[in-house]
Amino acid sequence: MKTILPACIALLLPLSPAFAWQQSTSDTTDVSVDHVLPPIEVSATRYVRNVLDIPYAVDRVDRDAIQLAEPGLSLEESVRSLPGIIVHNRNNVSQGDRISIRGLGSRASFGVRGVKVVLDGIPLTMADGQSQLNNLDLTSAGQIEVLRGPSSSLYGNAAGGVIQIRTEGAPDAPLEVTPRFITGSHGLRRIQGKAAGSAGDNRFFVNYNSLWFDGFRDHAFARSTGINVVGTRAINGAWHLTSVINYFNAPYQFNPSSLDKTTAETNPASARSFVQRQGASKRVKQTQGGVSLRYETDDRQGEITVFGMGRSLFNPIPGRVIDLDRRGAGARGVYSHQAAVGTGELRLTAGLDLEIQRDERREYGNGGIPGDLVGTLADGRIFDELSLGDLRLDQDENVNGLGPFIELEWSPRPDVVLTAGGRYDRFGFEATDRFLSDQTDDSGTRNMAQFSPQLGVAFRPAPLTGFYGNFSTAFQTPTTSELSNRPTQAGGFNPDLEPERLRGFEAGVKGFLPDAGVSYDAALFAYSISNMLQPFQIDDPDTDEIFYRNAGKTRNRGIELKLTWSPQPALDLALAYTAMQFEFDDFEVEREADETTRRYQLSGNRVPGVPPHHLFAGFTYAHPGSGSFLELNAQWTAEYFANDFNGPAPGSSKPESDFVNDGYALVDLRAGITYNGDVIGGVLFAGVNNLFDTRYNGSIVPNAFGDRFFEPAAGRTWYVGFGLPINVGPR
Repeated sequence: MKTILPACIALLLPLSPAFAWQQSTSDTTDVSVDHVLPPIEVSATRYVRNVLDIPYAVDRVDRDAIQLAEPGLSLEESVRSLPGIIVHNRNNVSQGDRISIRGLGSRASFGVRGVKVVLDGIPLTMADGQSQLNNLDLTSAGQIEVLRGPSSSLYGNAAGGVIQIRTEGAPDAPLEVTPRFITGSHGLRRIQGKAAGSAGDNRFFVNYNSLWFDGFRDHAFARSTGINVVGTRAINGAWHLTSVINYFNAPYQFNPSSLDKTTAETNPASARSFVQRQGASKRVKQTQGGVSLRYETDDRQGEITVFGMGRSLFNPIPGRVIDLDRRGAGARGVYSHQAAVGTGELRLTAGLDLEIQRDERREYGNGGIPGDLVGTLADGRIFDELSLGDLRLDQDENVNGLGPFIELEWSPRPDVVLTAGGRYDRFGFEATDRFLSDQTDDSGTRNMAQFSPQLGVAFRPAPLTGFYGNFSTAFQTPTTSELSNRPTQAGGFNPDLEPERLRGFEAGVKGFLPDAGVSYDAALFAYSISNMLQPFQIDDPDTDEIFYRNAGKTRNRGIELKLTWSPQPALDLALAYTAMQFEFDDFEVEREADETTRRYQLSGNRVPGVPPHHLFAGFTYAHPGSGSFLELNAQWTAEYFANDFNGPAPGSSKPESDFVNDGYALVDLRAGITYNGDVIGGVLFAGVNNLFDTRYNGSIVPNAFGDRFFEPAAGRTWYVGFGLPINVGPR
């Protein structure tokens, strides 16, 4: 850690901005508008706050940084310039991105773990703590806020942090229609249509999106369609009503799985023949919606949201087929009131989250598809030819979550803000075994609860400079999938799997230098984690199932740095750097070697899947007259281990390099031109990712059987696109 700051200074390079731009409401950008650096307000803290008064690390990314000249395939495109958050693009639409904040979330086998994700006020994170990002369409996102660090005092199952996304706002026009088309490498085709507008006190936004993608690797093709609708009504100056409906349908998303080191280096586009014979893939359909009523005055804020969702999943994996029907619902309420107390200000915030989740889970053996049909079937027909084996699991899984919270914010004087709060979470898990032909009833319940307090202080020695520190705790339950996947193949829930619990400290400084066009952010953190959930696979070549166990104790220490600079309105430079030392402190595992089962202490080993260093740098130029723009960015990820042993396990003669994901550096280039007309505008853009054709693995599967850890990423890829906003009626 002693070399982190000097190394960071030595590597100070330009980087694309992601802090505070003026948000636009069309598919074009007015590059003649001066960039300004005002203090930012965020709402991921459950009420609107100035970022300099918040005693923990938080970032905001606005519309242009999310959408302009981006294909919208991965959240990594939008948050790559933020410290602390790493999105491993698995180049696998079926599995999705693996998102980690300060190392938390790196263990997810699919979906997002350890991070609370909220879209337009509706949680994409289910009651059991797992998030599915199917409903998230980045090509219509208007703002992303990232709260880095333990957030259980406000959000419950949020050990790593919070990601809050808002759909872009509607324009001040009766109707604006924007068709958008993107095509690119590996069969990428994306068609999008937006319709948005306003009438009196009502605003609406409708977005349609279709994706066709063959993928870089064999057996990686995907097809999906999504629709999201947001409507708002200003009832009066204080009350606002928002309705949200999201629909997603993927008739097929195929999974090429992971490879060993040699295959990943020599034939990275391949997929194992066994994976293809098993038809590894998923078919998913999901609908989610909700209604929010918000009240806001100068000293009071309140919001109530009710929501519901339905999801169907048919998921063949090597060795098994999962057939899951899920229903979820809940309500979120928060009220915040600020009042003068003596010479200072006191704000009370209180709320309650209620969540329910109902799953019908059936699992079968996977008989695969006939060998002579592998590689010859049309994409959608693989499900028709797949042979289901015997029923192995049939159970109902219910999760009920209750989370009341309270927070006090006291400003004894204008330059000091003290924050204290806490939340009590109780989750009830219940499994009802319907597969009784094995003469065993594995029904049962698990209850998990914790009170998560938080203390923080923010000090502003100058109006645009803020120092802060906090003590936080967090609580992360296993998901229903993690509880039901048992190496013994028994039904019910794993009785030995415990929630992970975290406590830690953070200190930092953030601020703005408007005259110099500079914003900066630096943070130090130290966490201790007990019972961290770690993935593993069993010694069975006929399955790729992932199971979980608790690591006794781990510790994580790190530093995050960010600097953005706008020396002139058309030019933006910035830097983001993250360093982490994420290690096991006390973790014993059993391993069979020389026909003897032994226990091995892995204290001091690095937690797999977490890069110890990540650097992002870039440059953006927007010509003030022509509407043209150029963005060049680079990122470097240090090597990291792929298994708990940090090398060959006892009994293995393989070299250590087979257990290490090598470090890599990537350079991406984007350029385009925009036109803003009174009636018709336009944007034409193109991009090249991995400009120098670097061979690398974008992600790993920690502790994979057969040492098949690696998920290769594509080499040089390109895309081109255009958008054509058409304004109907006067603004």
